Amino acid sequence: MTFKNKVIAGFGSALTILILVGVLSYRSMVQSDKDRDWLTHSLIVIAKLDSVLNNMLEIESDERGYILAGEAAYLGTYSMAHDRVHQNLKDIRDLIGDNPTQTRALDRVEPMISDRLEIAREQIELRTLWGLAAGAESVRAGTGKRSMDQIRGQLAEMMQEEDRLLKLRTEEAAKSSRNARTAIVTGEVLAVSFLCIAGIVVGQEMGQRRRAEEEVHKLNVDLEQRVADRTAELNERAKDLERSNSELQMFAYVASHDLQEPLRMVASFTQLLAKRYGDKLDDDARDFINFAVDGATRMQTLISDLLEYSRVGTQGKPFAPTDANALLQKVLESLRFAIEESGAVISSDPLPMVMADPRQLGQLFQNLLTNAIKFRGADPPHVRISIERNGSDWKISVRDNGIGISQEHADRIFVIFQRLHTKTEYPGTGIGLAICKKIVERHSGRIWIEPSPGGGTTFCFTIPVLEDRKIQGRIPNEFRVPALAH
Repeated sequence: MTFKNKVIAGFGSALTILILVGVLSYRSMVQSDKDRDWLTHSLIVIAKLDSVLNNMLEIESDERGYILAGEAAYLGTYSMAHDRVHQNLKDIRDLIGDNPTQTRALDRVEPMISDRLEIAREQIELRTLWGLAAGAESVRAGTGKRSMDQIRGQLAEMMQEEDRLLKLRTEEAAKSSRNARTAIVTGEVLAVSFLCIAGIVVGQEMGQRRRAEEEVHKLNVDLEQRVADRTAELNERAKDLERSNSELQMFAYVASHDLQEPLRMVASFTQLLAKRYGDKLDDDARDFINFAVDGATRMQTLISDLLEYSRVGTQGKPFAPTDANALLQKVLESLRFAIEESGAVISSDPLPMVMADPRQLGQLFQNLLTNAIKFRGADPPHVRISIERNGSDWKISVRDNGIGISQEHADRIFVIFQRLHTKTEYPGTGIGLAICKKIVERHSGRIWIEPSPGGGTTFCFTIPVLEDRKIQGRIPNEFRVPALAH
C-alpha cells in the first residue's frame, strides 16, 4: 500500500466514524423525541382518566347537595361537570385509539358512566317532584353508590395500564439514551485511534524521506569517483525520491482540502442540529452533539499541525542573513496578548545575525515562548533568553520558571504526538516541540533540555555562526521590550 493510500485510509476511517457518530446523534435525537411524545401521551391519558373520575365525584357531590338542600346552584355545577365528563371521555377515546386493551376498557366504562348519570338525573327529578323524603330514599337505596364503585374500579384498571406503559416507555427511553452514549463515546475513541495511527505513519514516512535525502547526498558527493554503471542506480534513487516528494505534496493537498472540508461540514451541520432542535433536546443529546463537534474540531487541529510538521523540510524558504533580535521582537509583538494576560517578563541577551529561514526561526522562538507561558506555575512567567559561542555554533538557551520537565522525559517530548499532560490540563496536539526539532535540524543544529536548578525548564538549541565580520557587533548589549515585559 502506498503512503498516500495509507494516509487516506487512516483519515478516511476516522472521518467515516465521525460521520457515523453524527448520524447516530441525529437518530438518537429523533428517537428521543418519539420517546418523549409517548411519555407525554401516557401522562395526558392518566390526567384525562383522573379528570373523568373527578367529574363523576363532582356530579355525585352536586346530586346529593341538591337532594339535601334543594338549591338550584347545585344543578349549575352538576350540569358543567356533566358536560366535562363527556368531553373527557371523547378525548380519551381519541388518545387510546391505537391501544386495543384500553379501547376495550373504555367500551366497558362508558355504559357504566351513562348508567350513573341516568341514576343521578332520576334522583334529582324525584327530589324536584316529590321533595326531600323521596330524594333521600332514592339515595339510601344505594344504586348510585354501587354504580360509582364499578366506575372507580374500571378507571383504576385503566390507570394501572397507563402506569405500566409509562414505566415501560421510560425504561426504553433510558436504554436508548445509554446505547447512543456508548456508541458515540466508542466512535470518538476509534476516530482518535485511527488519527494517531495515521500520524505515526506520517512520522515514519517523513523519517524515511529524510534518510533517503541523506543517502542521495552521500551518493552525489562520491559520484565523480564511481564508475559509469553506478550512474543509473543514482538516477533510479533520484526518481524514487521524486515520487516520494510527489506523494507528500499530494498528501498535503488532500489533508488541507479533501479532509478538512468534510470535517468542517460535519461540525457545521452538527451545530446546526443543536441550534435548530436545541429546545427539543435533553442534556444527553446535547452532550452527544458536543462530543461530535469536539471530535471534528480536534481532528482539524491535528491535521493542520501535521501539515505544518510535514512542510518544515519541504516548503521552507531559502536561508538568508537574519537579524535574530529584530525577529524576536516581532515574535514578542505577536504574543503581546498572551504576555499581558499572564503577566510574563521576557528578557534576552543581544542576539547575533545568523544564516536562517526567518519564518521558521521565528516559529521556533514562538513555540518555545508559548510553551513557557502556557506551562507556567503559580508565579507569573519569567523567561530569559541567553546566548554563548560554542566553537562554530551559537548556543541559545530559553529558560523559564514554569512547572518543569523531568529529565526522564527529555528525549520523548521532541517526538510527534508525545504529551506529558492530558488535553484537559493543557491544550495542544503534542506536535509543537517536534516541529521545533525539525526546524533546528534543518538549520544543522540540535535541540535539547538542560536541568534547571530551582525549577523551571531550559531549552537549548544550536545554530551555525555566520562568519561575516561586517554584520557582527551591530546589536546593543541588552534589550527588553518594555510594552511586553511586566
